[in-house]
Amino acid sequence: MVRMMPQEEIGVWSLFISVTTILELLRNGFIRNPLITHLVSADTIDERGRIITASWILHFLLVIVTSTFLLVSAVPLTRFWNAPQLDVLFYIYLLRGLVLIPCLQFEYLQQAQSNFFAILLANIARLAPTGIYILVKFFMDLPITLLEISVVQLISAVISLGVGYFFVRDTIIIYPKIDKGIIRTLFGFGKYTLGTSLSSMFIKNTDTWMIGRMVSTVGVALYNPALRISNLIEVPTLAVASLVYPQVNKKMKESGDKGVQDVYVKSVSVILAMMLPAIIPLYLFSVLIIEIIFGKDNLAAALILRVTIFFTLIIPFNRQFGTVMDALKRPKINFYLLVLMGLLNVVFNYIFITWYGAIGAAYGTLISYIIIFIVNQIILSKIYSINTLKVFPAIIEWYKMGWNMVQKKLFKPSP
Repeated sequence: MVRMMPQEEIGVWSLFISVTTILELLRNGFIRNPLITHLVSADTIDERGRIITASWILHFLLVIVTSTFLLVSAVPLTRFWNAPQLDVLFYIYLLRGLVLIPCLQFEYLQQAQSNFFAILLANIARLAPTGIYILVKFFMDLPITLLEISVVQLISAVISLGVGYFFVRDTIIIYPKIDKGIIRTLFGFGKYTLGTSLSSMFIKNTDTWMIGRMVSTVGVALYNPALRISNLIEVPTLAVASLVYPQVNKKMKESGDKGVQDVYVKSVSVILAMMLPAIIPLYLFSVLIIEIIFGKDNLAAALILRVTIFFTLIIPFNRQFGTVMDALKRPKINFYLLVLMGLLNVVFNYIFITWYGAIGAAYGTLISYIIIFIVNQIILSKIYSINTLKVFPAIIEWYKMGWNMVQKKLFKPSP
């Protein structure tokens, strides 16, 4: 897209993605986390059915609220950022948001059952068509518009809905009995995890929004390549968090604090072990990588990339802290810390963008992450006696394990 479209349009798309990503991740906080946490600990089929039905009800209510907000805010946000077409993209997304209700409910049920193959296929169906469409347009040297991409995303969501239903058709999708007590329980838990998701995505998008307002959409377009690459490096963090979330409560029941320590250290260390081989060359060859992927017009993003890479080293610690707190039904702690970080991020971004322009957003966000990282580790040490320093030798152990597996494959004795 960066090679095919003007920087102004890329800036508009980046702003659109930053807002709609928040709306989708709100569902993770308010719907997914409470649903999975309580399904995993449910003892009977009847209780599971009531939890699932309560989750559907809350999901519909959430989408009504967020859709109303987006409908009312579409034009004001378009004017605020001076981003033509942004409102039209939001209107198309309103339809996609409705399709995502059953689509994501099916995904959450599969995650609670640890059926990650089904989740993989559903996500491929939801995400791949857009990428394929853009690639076809690129290689055929055909023009592309933001409106087209948004429509393709809507169609992809419908396809994903069909794939998701195929895998859950034999399980409980909805239960006839509505339990107001369970609705209140999920709502009470979800309001904090919702706040956590809101704060988290506000933090991740503060830099983009403030650049859009304080610099320009062109500034957003220059900042976006570095952010995109950094987000790709974060993929292991998101994947491991999804795997770990249903397991934390189980480990706590089985082994107490020792089980939580083991899950935290292993999950953070394996994420870092996967990320480091990518981070080091990205830092060393940032200019070359930006030029190859995004073209010479975006070389300024290389300096920004070198700063944002440091986010990715801190994010696994912070995200797994949140996973542990939410899974062990301490969402308040995670929520309050992320609110604090959100406030710090606004202040630091404003100061550094004023001083340095677009790259100042990267400096401000990095400082915010570092401060919250320190606080997180103090809390983990006090509550669960987790020693963060154990993560680093654990990284070496993962590499040793990988090397031993390679040796066994390469030097396997012949029969």
